[in-house]
Amino acid sequence: MVRRSITKIRTMMACGQAGSTISDSIRSIQLTPISTLMVTVTSTSVRTSGTLIQKIQPVSQVRVSCAANSIDPLIFLPSPSRPFEVAMSWWILPTTADIGLRAFSDDAAGAMREAALGMQNIQMITGAANSDSPRTESTWMIHTATEDYGRVLVRWLEEVLYRAQAEGEWLCEAVIEILDGRIDVVASWVDADLVQRELEIKAVTMHEVALVEVGPGEVIEGVDSDIPSFEGPGWMAQVVFDV
Repeated sequence: MVRRSITKIRTMMACGQAGSTISDSIRSIQLTPISTLMVTVTSTSVRTSGTLIQKIQPVSQVRVSCAANSIDPLIFLPSPSRPFEVAMSWWILPTTADIGLRAFSDDAAGAMREAALGMQNIQMITGAANSDSPRTESTWMIHTATEDYGRVLVRWLEEVLYRAQAEGEWLCEAVIEILDGRIDVVASWVDADLVQRELEIKAVTMHEVALVEVGPGEVIEGVDSDIPSFEGPGWMAQVVFDV
């Protein structure tokens, strides 16, 4: 079967018929190209956040294009909002320096949540999490002082990093509400000292940052074979980290 470059994205439940491809005549949104890191991959389909997308599974040892298929038990404990069988909808960007990710969700708050949980997962040693770690739930109020969604995303991720490094609060789950001039978050976290990490993210950069709404029929084009195309309606978050 000839593989098309655009994947049909449909709203759906966690079970049911798979989606189909669409014609190349659909209107698309072109983002700034990302430098390509070569890696041998295979692809399958996976249902995430109520949409059907293309999951890329790396068969080399290069750690890119992870769709969080191997769910980390520390971050992804079953909850009403995220059962075990629902995979994450974020991918590592194939950059030649530093590291970044792209995430999809139904709304802006969901895309910010996916980006934060993806950032946490990137830093952790695979399989090192302890699902028995006690969780604490608290409310975070984050002042943004900007209407630029990209800067709001960066401010949110900076807060997540700060909480882990300075306050010892490692974010595991979040319910986010974006308000005028601030973000209200109900955060579920564990003691950061209990989390084994293999990568330190030093900062969240503004390089190619994006938090954008994707309208019905609009398409965010994928990055080569590493990240799938995404058709709206929905939201996309993209960010690059300094490591």
